[in-house]
Amino acid sequence: MTTTAYCPEQIQEDTLQRAAIPGEMPEHAAATGLSLAELGEALAGIAGGLDARFVAAGTALARAYEIVEGLIGALENVTNAFERDAADAAVDSMRRTAERLTRLPAIQAARKEALVAIEQASAALSHQIDQVNRTLSFLRICGLNIKVAAAGTGDFSSFADTMFVKLDLGETEMEALAREIVWLAEAVPAMFEVERQLAGECALVIPHIPRKLSGDAVALQQHQLELSERALRIAEVARQIRAQVGTALGALQVGDSTRQRLEHLADGLQDVDAFLAAPGALADDVAGQLADHAVALLAAQAADTLETFQRESRLLASSLRGIGPSAASLLDLREADSAGEGPFLHQLEQSVAEVTSVTESLREADARSGRLSSLASTTAENLSQRLATVHRITSDVQQMAWNTDLRCYRMGPEGRGLAVVASEIRGFAATLATIASGIARSFDGLTVAATVIRGSEEDAGVDAGAALAESLGCIRDGGQRMRSGLSELDEGASSVAEILEDTTGKIDCEEDVGGPLAAITERLSQFGREIPDLAEPAISEEALTALGDLLAAIAARYTMAREREVHRAFQPGGETAAAPASDPFDLDDDDFDDGLF
Repeated sequence: MTTTAYCPEQIQEDTLQRAAIPGEMPEHAAATGLSLAELGEALAGIAGGLDARFVAAGTALARAYEIVEGLIGALENVTNAFERDAADAAVDSMRRTAERLTRLPAIQAARKEALVAIEQASAALSHQIDQVNRTLSFLRICGLNIKVAAAGTGDFSSFADTMFVKLDLGETEMEALAREIVWLAEAVPAMFEVERQLAGECALVIPHIPRKLSGDAVALQQHQLELSERALRIAEVARQIRAQVGTALGALQVGDSTRQRLEHLADGLQDVDAFLAAPGALADDVAGQLADHAVALLAAQAADTLETFQRESRLLASSLRGIGPSAASLLDLREADSAGEGPFLHQLEQSVAEVTSVTESLREADARSGRLSSLASTTAENLSQRLATVHRITSDVQQMAWNTDLRCYRMGPEGRGLAVVASEIRGFAATLATIASGIARSFDGLTVAATVIRGSEEDAGVDAGAALAESLGCIRDGGQRMRSGLSELDEGASSVAEILEDTTGKIDCEEDVGGPLAAITERLSQFGREIPDLAEPAISEEALTALGDLLAAIAARYTMAREREVHRAFQPGGETAAAPASDPFDLDDDDFDDGLF
């Protein structure tokens, strides 16, 4: 059927104007061939315009769906933009810094006590080393006495030379030990001065600076959580819009189904026109009755189509208007993000500057104390390892005494002079053993003091300003990634809002489509007259067959279950009549209802 697309104004002012002129009202469809043709063209025009509207609306909504889909992808990246592990580590660093600053006075007091212990142990060791050196000097005299008493005996002379070698080695090692003790003793006063300065700095900044750091750490963590939660909220709104737009896309099918039904109506009017033009052997009045019945069917189809279209299109328009506030809320959330980010970071930067300035002297003093403490601790630990040297020297002297006693015993009466020397060596060996015990106790004291000074890993010096700047940089980077991910949110949300507004206008076409379609429906209802009783003998078998053929031709085009339901009330035999095997009513609705344009 060739159709001409009519605009609504043309339909109302031309074709439909006749419906309002009672004098032109025909008695039945048989006398309205031209009018039925005009109505068919009008229906085809409405269908064409409706198709254009809803195709354009579907294209626009598909574009809106793509925009929102892209926004969701960007927002999902934003929710992962904060590198949670790194941010948490930075905040934890700030907290540990604050805790250490809070503990610093106690740490400093413990180090001061340890320095006192080192000072006392160093003084004791210095005296003990002097005693060891004096004892070694006496043992050297004993070696000379052995040579004199042995009167040049080769065996004793060689033994004395071995003693001198061991004594030389012992003196060399004790000299190195003495130098380290002297260095440690000289370093302690400087360390006391540094600790005094550190105590003064602690009094200036503690406890208010650690409290401020703790507060900043909490604020940073809270800000990080708020940024992440805001991104999640925006993404949730975007997903809601996506679902709503997707639902609207599916609901646009009402335009396609309405277009199809209008086309079926136009083709049905053409069938009626063709039937009237060639009624066969039927009398004109019988043919007119059958045509009236078919037009009554088409009028019922038109009324049902109008009702369905008005209901579904109004619901669809209402749904689209409901998406608007969601799209607007995207912009509100975006503005909230921009409003809160700047002031917070600015305040935090000021806090960083203040902490850095106030704790600068404290950090310097703490660093100097840490360096000196580390050196002192290392020296003390090295001294403790020298205890083996003292034990070896003591063991060598004891061996000298045993060897001297053994040799004197073998010489008999001639070894009495050497026995006197051996007795002296045994005395010096006992003295060395006593001194070694004292040195061991002094080394134990050094070890304990060194452990206190070195402290634990938790007590290691941390730059408070650097820790806060690191945390701030981490959050700022996350915020920058979030802003980057939201850079297109303003434009995207505005575009979606515009698309929704335009699409709502396209499908909200009550005036342009509903009004003309209602007028056509009224005109058809005036043309059509349903035959009240289709059973014989009210109507001949020949007429009944002709009517069945006409209605079957109309029904063959149906693609909607609703069309078939309306049709059943008009077919010969009524709603209870069985449909033939080839009845188009048996088609699967899913083949038609699932498509969109």
